[in-house]
Amino acid sequence: MKTSIGSGHEHNVTNFNTEISCILTFGPQYNPSVSALTLSELNRLYQQGVEVNRTVKDNEIALDNATAARANKFEGFDDTVTRIINAVRICGTTPQIIDQAESIVRELRAKRASTKPTDEELAAEKAKGNNVRQVTLHKGTFERKIVNFEKLQQLLNTIPSYLPNERELSVNALNSSLTEYKALNDAVVTAQAALDASDIVRRALLYTEGTGLIDVALAAKQYVKSVFGATSPQYKQISNIPFTRPK
Repeated sequence: MKTSIGSGHEHNVTNFNTEISCILTFGPQYNPSVSALTLSELNRLYQQGVEVNRTVKDNEIALDNATAARANKFEGFDDTVTRIINAVRICGTTPQIIDQAESIVRELRAKRASTKPTDEELAAEKAKGNNVRQVTLHKGTFERKIVNFEKLQQLLNTIPSYLPNERELSVNALNSSLTEYKALNDAVVTAQAALDASDIVRRALLYTEGTGLIDVALAAKQYVKSVFGATSPQYKQISNIPFTRPK
């Protein structure tokens, strides 16, 4: 029987369903004494695999959406900061205040070296199917921008003469932007945590020694081999259905 050759969590669940479909054709001769290998239990485990993969996929989509919303909000951020500092310079405040504002702006514009992830972090991201390059890029960039933007906002609140006619540069408008920056960044953090949690659940369901979907699938193969024989058509039908473990 031809099977789809693939790797990854989704392929494992799909191939498990293929194995179950084959076993269904074996009739009453497939009658294991081990309850975990009965058709009802195999189907239950398969449905759990489908559900956990769906949950992970939903959480991946939620993270992508949250990340895109945050990136969209930060479009033009640097230009806004430039407009703010220019408005501070001409508002009639003291040189000391201008120096403070410029110092904060330099911090906002500073390019930090990305924090290099550990080998374990890289392996975990690869196993999730994530782009490892994205893990290393701009780690903490948004958090740093928010922290320093809040410092700048707090400084603006102390400058009585900072009263630009441009509404989007007003203290109130910038405060609203700060609130939105924080909310959108928090949404990304929350979405990432949900994705990580669901991935842990999936790994436990699929790869726990002895009771995980992979080991159950392999045990079912062995049972078929013991009942029908190693050279039987039944065993040959399922023996090459692939299952893989994340490295």
